[in-house]
Amino acid sequence: MTALSLGNFELNVQKQQLLFHASDGTQVLRKLSFREASILRLLVEAQGDVVENDILLNEFWSGDSIYNLNALYVFMSRLKRLLAADPSLSIVNARGIGYRLVLR
Repeated sequence: MTALSLGNFELNVQKQQLLFHASDGTQVLRKLSFREASILRLLVEAQGDVVENDILLNEFWSGDSIYNLNALYVFMSRLKRLLAADPSLSIVNARGIGYRLVLR
């Protein structure tokens, strides 16, 4: 699998790396956890469509208990903070349904 492009970022899921290309020409490489990289891959592949919480919970945790839902919130917060470096890109919460990646 090659790197997935999203805004000023490149995601390499296999290497669990997120590369940011800053406007000044510098590059910042971030190491992601397996779940962070995989969740971000699902959001990119959904191409702006909502990825439902149930899909995320069943894919990366074993069920939709309140503890797993809280873990999902934590992972999404981390990803939102990472992507904040590119103002044209954001993860939007579809309340009670799931999340989608928006490229402005």
